[in-house]
Amino acid sequence: MAAGPDGSLIGVAAGGVPLPGEGEIYALAVTPGARRRGVGTALLTAAGERMRGYGATELRVTLPSEDDPSHPFFTRLGFLPLGPTRLNRAL
Repeated sequence: MAAGPDGSLIGVAAGGVPLPGEGEIYALAVTPGARRRGVGTALLTAAGERMRGYGATELRVTLPSEDDPSHPFFTRLGFLPLGPTRLNRAL
């Protein structure tokens, strides 16, 4: 979770390591007013580091569609396609 200066919730990330070595992002959300300020990147980094502690060597995410608005965010952070809606990067 990420909080703004006033303590309000501005972002959340959820993930796990469902298979040995494979970290999975289940959810990543940032409030509209906090977007493009590094909050999503910080949440993704923190989630990835936590998953690394549980043995993950890769980080994956499945998007709802090929034209999901978050696709550019993930590709900018080094995620590569495993399929039309599934992306992957090394941790």
